[in-house]
Amino acid sequence: MVTGFDLIHHNKPLQKHWVKRVIAYLADFFISSILIYIPLYLLGIAHMPRIFIYFPAIAGAFQVFYSAVLEFNNRQTLGKILLNLEVEGLRGGVALHEAIARNLSKIHGLIVLVDAVLGLATEGDPRQRYLDRMVDTTVTGTAEPHHFQDYIKRHREEEPEEEPPLHFMERGIEDIRKCRECGGRLEEIGFGESRCVNCGRIQ
Repeated sequence: MVTGFDLIHHNKPLQKHWVKRVIAYLADFFISSILIYIPLYLLGIAHMPRIFIYFPAIAGAFQVFYSAVLEFNNRQTLGKILLNLEVEGLRGGVALHEAIARNLSKIHGLIVLVDAVLGLATEGDPRQRYLDRMVDTTVTGTAEPHHFQDYIKRHREEEPEEEPPLHFMERGIEDIRKCRECGGRLEEIGFGESRCVNCGRIQ
């Protein structure tokens, strides 16, 4: 099993990817905090005693809303636009429930951190947070490997991955079991769907 933590300490494209993710998150947090503070200030709520106790929760809830709406409509928040990142749905597009689910951890910075650590500590696309993995989304950027297996192949070039032999009943339809996007091998994941071992797309 190869996890994100196995790759990130020496894989420069992956390091740059996560640096950009952190910067984009901080930019979005600043932007969304300003956007929610302005109406609170105009309504006089910002001057209420102990508002500083509740403001982080209010700002976090608004960031979930802000991120989900922009990613559903444009696949990018303002922070991601600045860093040339975008959300990609492995099933094709990014549905509203997927955009909401992948952003739920943004309710609090510590929860986002745990979400990212769990994603890096488990097998799969090293660009995914754990919630990304749950809803089959990922984040890609320009000048980066398009398929997550490219990160892993750089990690173990001396041990090229061997495709398991097909059952004799499957050999006649080997061409059908190729990914429509990248030609990678497809693995059955149940419910009549397959996941590409190269790009992670579900089809």
